[in-house]
Amino acid sequence: MTVPTLSFKDASDADDAGEYMWEEDLRKLTREQEAYERARMESAQALRRAACALMEKAAAQADPGERDRFIEQARLKLRLARDPRPQSRQVLERREQIVARSCGRPAVLLRPSVPGHRETYHTGPECGLISGKGRHLQDSSWAPVGEAVAAGYRPCDRCGTQA
Repeated sequence: MTVPTLSFKDASDADDAGEYMWEEDLRKLTREQEAYERARMESAQALRRAACALMEKAAAQADPGERDRFIEQARLKLRLARDPRPQSRQVLERREQIVARSCGRPAVLLRPSVPGHRETYHTGPECGLISGKGRHLQDSSWAPVGEAVAAGYRPCDRCGTQA
C-alpha cells in the first residue's frame, strides 16, 4: 500500500502538514463517495430493469417450472439491487476509516529507506532517529497518521508516544 505524502519542505510543521493533507483527503473522499453513489444507483437501476424483464418473461410462460425459474432469477436480481457494488462499498468504508483516523491530528514524518525497514513513523523533526547525525531530514516526507498506520507503519519507540 502506498502512502500519500507531502514533501518535508512544503509544510512548516506537523500540524500544518496534517491540516493540509486532511483537507485534501476529505475532498478526495467526497469525490469518491459521489462517484460510488452514482455507480451504485446505475447498477441498482440496471438490476431492477433486468428483474422487471424476467417477471414479464415469467408472466408469458405457460410452463410452471420455467415461470418459477424466471421468478427466482428476478428475486435474485432484486436482492442484488439492494447492494449492487459490495466490494466498492467496502473499499470506500475502509477509506473513510483511514481518513477519520487522521482527522485533526498532526501529520507524521516518514523516511525513505529499504523496504522492510521503513515501518516506523516519527512525530516531528525533533526526533533524533530521523534528524540525527547522518540522517537526511530533507528527504523525509509528511503523511497523515491514519494512512501511515494503514500502510503498516508503527510509532517510533523514541517519539511515537506523542502522536
